[in-house]
Amino acid sequence: MQYTEIKIDIEPASAENKEIITALLSETQCDSFMDTKSGVLAYIPTAVFNIEEIESAVEPVKAMLDKLEIAANQMPDVDWNAKWEADFTPICIANRCRIRAPFHQPDTNFDIDIVIDPKMSFGTGHHATTCLMITQMLGMDLCGKKVLDMGCGTGVLAIAAEKLGAAQVTAIDIDEWSYKNAIENVATNGASKIEVKLGGSEAISGSFDVILANINRNILLEQLPVYASKLNAGALVCLSGFYQSDVEILNQRAEQLGLKLEKVINQNEWVSALFCSK
Repeated sequence: MQYTEIKIDIEPASAENKEIITALLSETQCDSFMDTKSGVLAYIPTAVFNIEEIESAVEPVKAMLDKLEIAANQMPDVDWNAKWEADFTPICIANRCRIRAPFHQPDTNFDIDIVIDPKMSFGTGHHATTCLMITQMLGMDLCGKKVLDMGCGTGVLAIAAEKLGAAQVTAIDIDEWSYKNAIENVATNGASKIEVKLGGSEAISGSFDVILANINRNILLEQLPVYASKLNAGALVCLSGFYQSDVEILNQRAEQLGLKLEKVINQNEWVSALFCSK
């Protein structure tokens, strides 16, 4: 998948102003961000990049800044993870789960060993939201449960769900590269209870005891009604991919759909919220 890099330079380039810019851009289809000395770098699939949308997203903060400059550059269509592999280190979560690459040796000190070859898909475990989601999952009883991993990326959450005892897991992603990568990672981990599907919310069929969705605020708000319609009694919905400032609006939507907020955890400004069907 080709990506466009959006370079936003601001003055003053304070941590607070960078956070605001990142929060505003997270409401677009940008899916990763990096702080720079002068502002923020954001990355968006080239196929959905629209400079007017980016300019509109950051317009609310323009008046409070001395400078706001936007530049876009299309990145080469290469496997960026291959470049990062040399620095890829295993991720350990709550002393129970370890996510590693195929070239790392297993560690028997961990209950859950997950092997991920991320290629160009999201979900190596390095991002705070993946860690938050798995932390929430470690506190659930997934034994014998039917689980949906929506926006599965590498399939890491689906694989974790099976290793935590889920009886049946459906993993769905709208991106074909992620779909194929998830299939590969499922096979690498010998996960036999996971079905990987290509598509969006229209691909959801059946009902579930647990729905996992690590996406972004706007897509979650759009798809929450679909999730709510696919829940068994007493089911859980675990969400991430957003900031603390987004919790209120997500909770309001969830309450309208009969979901009760049970737990919120955060890491590096990112948040995961756990809901239960009433």
